[in-house]
Amino acid sequence: MAYQVPYSGISNRLGDEEIKAVTQALGQDTLAMGPSGAEFEERFAEALGARHVKATSSCTTALFLAAQVLELRPGDEVITTPQTFWVTTWPLQARGCVVKFADIDPDSLNIDPATIEPLITERTKSIWVVHYGGQAVDMDPVMEIARRHGLTVVEDCAHVAGGTYKGRSLGTIGDIGCFSFHSLKNMTTGEGGAFVTGDDRYAEMARALGTIHNYGEMREREDPAIGPYRQPAYYKDAHVLRSYTHDYVDGRYLVGNNYRMSELSAALGIVQLGRLDRLNDRRREIAHRIDAGVSGVPGIGIQHEKPYARHVYHLYTLFYQPETVGAPKDDFIKHLQEEEGIEIVIRYFPIHLLPEFRALGHRYGECPVAEKTYFEHQIQLPIYDHLTDAQIEHMIGAVRRGVAALSGTA
Repeated sequence: MAYQVPYSGISNRLGDEEIKAVTQALGQDTLAMGPSGAEFEERFAEALGARHVKATSSCTTALFLAAQVLELRPGDEVITTPQTFWVTTWPLQARGCVVKFADIDPDSLNIDPATIEPLITERTKSIWVVHYGGQAVDMDPVMEIARRHGLTVVEDCAHVAGGTYKGRSLGTIGDIGCFSFHSLKNMTTGEGGAFVTGDDRYAEMARALGTIHNYGEMREREDPAIGPYRQPAYYKDAHVLRSYTHDYVDGRYLVGNNYRMSELSAALGIVQLGRLDRLNDRRREIAHRIDAGVSGVPGIGIQHEKPYARHVYHLYTLFYQPETVGAPKDDFIKHLQEEEGIEIVIRYFPIHLLPEFRALGHRYGECPVAEKTYFEHQIQLPIYDHLTDAQIEHMIGAVRRGVAALSGTA
């Protein structure tokens, strides 16, 4: 079906400046670990006001780095939200952590800080929040809970490049922030992400572990030799590292991986970063126009921008009230898709109800607000910076026509 307003597969529109930057990067001596990556990290750190940025191949790999540098172990408990893409929890499962789900605020769809503390036990190590859809979690109470219990905080910032909380850039409030620059995000590097931290040790670990190195405490060897051989003075073999001169203390170390961002992605990201404020402003303009257009429609509620947040609307959410309209949410979605040509994708199915988490004992009823909101109320309309005025007006009219048709007031 050809949708009048498609949702899936819509990427940022790239222009001559992005093409020029990538073409120039193709002329570099290296397409890995070169000047573009270093420049992107520097510029992104400056934009956020962050101490350290490590560019990665995706937000997923940034989250895997976060779990590793925090040295989370099997049996450690981590509290997070059920309203997220499942990859938020994959690094935790990979390390054998016990994932516990707090419930959500029914308007922002972010984690509800009031539901976090009852889940804390002596095994709890970390809180992983997700700034859902472009709007900040209420971070002050989260950080207060974390300080009181000695827990770390990771911010999943996949939706919020350019978003703020009380004037602070998201990703710089917790111990670690992880960003996505996937092609569907507010700014893109094609595929890519970033690991952000203000902690010097976490940054050191991330740079080593994300670049095929290992990490651990080392001591100098008394006899810097390998059998009868000593390190040559006349050449340096990069693969030797400190094999002649050092050993790991107690033989303990962490194994790294290749999570690097490519030079082509970084070159693209430098240009996109320069456009980020304009791209976000356009999303905000579109969201506010839709809000104004559907406000007052019986059975339709809008998502409110919190006073502490600058919502950057990676997703546009509205809330359908079946009891007011007199028809279930599925009927409304069917009308929007089949009668109006608007593609609808609901983000996200409560992840504690995925088969992978049901296998671990999670069940319906665990997060009642998230469940009721998803199954009965939550709908996302398409939003991206290149929506046309005609498409925006069509969606507003479609919502109004859909409610009228289903409620019998047409």
